[in-house]
Amino acid sequence: MATSDLSHLQAVHTLAADGRALHRVLKQAGLTKDSVVRVTGPAGPTAALWLYRHGYEYAAYVHPNWVAAKTSADALLIPHACGAEELSGLLQDGDCVREGGVLIVQASSDRFARSFDSLRAMLRPRGYQVEKHISDRGLDICIARRLGSGGVEQAA
Repeated sequence: MATSDLSHLQAVHTLAADGRALHRVLKQAGLTKDSVVRVTGPAGPTAALWLYRHGYEYAAYVHPNWVAAKTSADALLIPHACGAEELSGLLQDGDCVREGGVLIVQASSDRFARSFDSLRAMLRPRGYQVEKHISDRGLDICIARRLGSGGVEQAA
């Protein structure tokens, strides 16, 4: 079954639906209202509207099929429960976030520790280093920073 077919089966509780949690996560990721933030996935339009209404004028929704084709942003926000396989398909080579930028993803909630480990393993070869694991109001969030060129070798 395609990922888009499953979106209607996901839990209603997403990062996009919780403005207080979203605000805290953005602060912890070091984003400001001047940051270029791309948002994607089934909860993306809701999050993009929230961001824009709260002064993030450079926030924009990007259809999941086009995430990898967009030029680098300061952040990519995926505010719905997302597993490693789905995230891998969205990121492809990882160039959708600039070097030093952040990826914020709501991890799949079933057995978070295993989900978090699989996200970490998938992100590392794409040049991301997981900085934070946040459990906030029932949401499991991963914040990963895209390393500069050669960053994967330096972190090893």
